[in-house]
Amino acid sequence: MAGRARQCGVTLVELLVAMAIALVVVLAATAAFLGSQRLFMASADAQAVDESLRFASFVVRTIVRQAGYTDHAPDNLVADAETGIAAMPASANGAFDLDIVGASNTRVSRVGDSYGSHNMRGLNASDSLRVRFFGRSRAGSDAEADGTMIDCMGFAQPGPVSGKTVSTSRAWSFFFIAEAADSEPELYCKFRAEKEGSFRSQPLARGIEVFKVVYAHDADGDGVPEQWMDAAQLEAMAPSEAKVNDEWRKVVGLRIGMVARSAHARGASEGTEELLYPLGTDFSEVSFKPPADGRLRRVATFTLMLRNAMKGVPS
Repeated sequence: MAGRARQCGVTLVELLVAMAIALVVVLAATAAFLGSQRLFMASADAQAVDESLRFASFVVRTIVRQAGYTDHAPDNLVADAETGIAAMPASANGAFDLDIVGASNTRVSRVGDSYGSHNMRGLNASDSLRVRFFGRSRAGSDAEADGTMIDCMGFAQPGPVSGKTVSTSRAWSFFFIAEAADSEPELYCKFRAEKEGSFRSQPLARGIEVFKVVYAHDADGDGVPEQWMDAAQLEAMAPSEAKVNDEWRKVVGLRIGMVARSAHARGASEGTEELLYPLGTDFSEVSFKPPADGRLRRVATFTLMLRNAMKGVPS
């Protein structure tokens, strides 16, 4: 025994201390990993919300700027001036011939040419908007679009065809809010790809839960709006139902607001209440109080003056 090497080891206390330190290191690494994962997911959600709002705003801006467009280029005039592009759309007094029209707090059918009616309990009191304009065809062709004028789905719209009425020849684009099959709100586009085909609706941007529109009303025709009002208030300005379309033709601009939410609740603001203003604080009477569900929300607001302002019906 005297010449045999003495064995060395650790005590039980030392082993327990080493295990405790290792456990602390593992827990710290796990917490850091989970924290970075939550941060990544929150950043991805924020990016998705911003992209959804950016795309929805781009499409709405593009279509509204086309409202009332009529091409008077000599190489695109059709033979029948009474039913073609040379006939001003303002010469018709029907609701279908308005360049811009909408409804307040409404639900919109995904088929048909309806844009809804006022106070129909729209999703989060959202509004609807319908825009009409002429397309443009390639020189020498009635049916082949040149790609400069598109509807809300991005389909190029050709110009009018000889023998067709003005109302039939103009393109359609509708915007409204509806729920998808999983109850997630979306901004929808309703369109008619063919001149006399059926109407269809497709989602444009997911997570858009509020869509509000107010209109710049120019009562005296000097090009400067006196007041902003929603669709219901604007129509209430008409002295009679027969004069409602005249009030729509006094619209020279639009202010549009949208609220988008993230797909997931992250818990950062869960349980806290907030009040959002889709049209900005200048329109504080239009507010949205979302549920305290912990979702990230963003607001986009923009103002557009009509390039082709509607005018009164010629006498």
